[in-house]
Amino acid sequence: MRVVLCDDHRLFVEPLAAALTVRGHEVAVVHRPADVVGAAEQHQPDVCVLDLRFPEGDGLDAVAALRSWRPECPVLVLSGSVDVRDLSAAAAAGAAGFLRKDQPITAIFDALDRIAAGREVALPPLPRPAARSDEQVEVRRLVGHLTARERDVLRRLVEAEDTVVIARALGVAPSTARTHLQNVLQKLGVHTRLQAVALVVSAGLDVEL
Repeated sequence: MRVVLCDDHRLFVEPLAAALTVRGHEVAVVHRPADVVGAAEQHQPDVCVLDLRFPEGDGLDAVAALRSWRPECPVLVLSGSVDVRDLSAAAAAGAAGFLRKDQPITAIFDALDRIAAGREVALPPLPRPAARSDEQVEVRRLVGHLTARERDVLRRLVEAEDTVVIARALGVAPSTARTHLQNVLQKLGVHTRLQAVALVVSAGLDVEL
């Protein structure tokens, strides 16, 4: 797997790059978001990973630029943030996943492997904010269009379960679970699991819905 990492915290990103290299991956590291698209063009990665905040530039702008340059290449945000607003912003920019730097490095390895294989990444749990009442009303309205089974699928997405785990819990085939998931995304007016979770979490809705 070819990976481009973009992070200005050298004490974090360089050991991560070394560990990925030991696992047999080809890794390129840049330290400014302005350089990440050029690195991606040069190395043609299977996945790009970048932080959100830099002294120079904005990681969210880089996510959007990468998605515009090569939509088929997934972009993962790897951040120290626990702010659900950052999760929502990453989802809106087109990120395929949101990882936290305080996760075990094995969880980061697993997430990269899953994304490169076209599979989902289980999102780390994030605290729920106090949401505006109008935002909650709108999200509750959208959730109200879901069937009981679809609400269960959404709850499990928020709890960071992937499709295989959801299928097992529901006692259905993974293809059936994926159909339920697509129905959830369509009814919520979003395109990705990350966006669905961000919508519910940012509205502060209870996971039991």
